[in-house]
Amino acid sequence: MHGTDVKARPRAVEKFLAQVARPEETHEELDDAFQEARARSREALMLDLVLKDGTIDSFDYTSLRRVIYQPNEGVLKLRFGRDEVQVRGRNMKRLRELITEHRRRFIKEGTQAQMDLASDDAEQIDAIEITEGVED
Repeated sequence: MHGTDVKARPRAVEKFLAQVARPEETHEELDDAFQEARARSREALMLDLVLKDGTIDSFDYTSLRRVIYQPNEGVLKLRFGRDEVQVRGRNMKRLRELITEHRRRFIKEGTQAQMDLASDDAEQIDAIEITEGVED
């Protein structure tokens, strides 16, 4: 097949070419559409906390009010409305970034075997503690 042989193009290629941006669309409009689609596909609606016993507790990202990271103590605190989640572990800088961007879908407590096998620079979650706030 020659590069300029239009008749030899597969149907899928023709469909793709038909979806290429219209000439009247501005570069800015295309960038805006891409950013919106990317944000929707990457943002999580809820953060799942997966405990060692298999319990999964989900928190709505829209109620996330504060994120406090204390790397020297190995603590990440998340405040969802009146509830507080305390995550203990190490190497959680990237975890904090993903949470503040609403892109992390879950946090999972590691087992002792997983912790023993993990490299020194790997994210490690030792414990997750959930404290429920008092409703008015």
